[in-house]
Amino acid sequence: METLVTVHSWLRWLVLLALLGSAVVGVYRYRARAEFEPSLFQLAVMTVDIQVAIGIVIWIVDDGWSETFFFKVLHPAFMLVALAVAHMGLVVAKRRNDERSYLLAGGSSLLALLLIVMGIPWDRL
Repeated sequence: METLVTVHSWLRWLVLLALLGSAVVGVYRYRARAEFEPSLFQLAVMTVDIQVAIGIVIWIVDDGWSETFFFKVLHPAFMLVALAVAHMGLVVAKRRNDERSYLLAGGSSLLALLLIVMGIPWDRL
């Protein structure tokens, strides 16, 4: 289990970089009026999916109920809401498929990034 926790801890940096990159690219491509291409945003959302899946396994196997309030409630809540925001932003952007799609996908990536940053246990780096 310790290996899975270590992977989960290190993977957070990839998630943060992927979401930050997709937010920056979203704003840049919106300003350039480029045609919407969802692949970068899909990759960012996939990293969040993997991270949350690993987190759920850790939470269930390590009995998340026995931890502090932060790990019992706040950390999972922030991460699940961030996952939902990332997915909803991508789905809405793909459905719209217009000039604002990049702004929607980038904005939802930024919001998911902020939620994740608020839910990370920074004292356990």
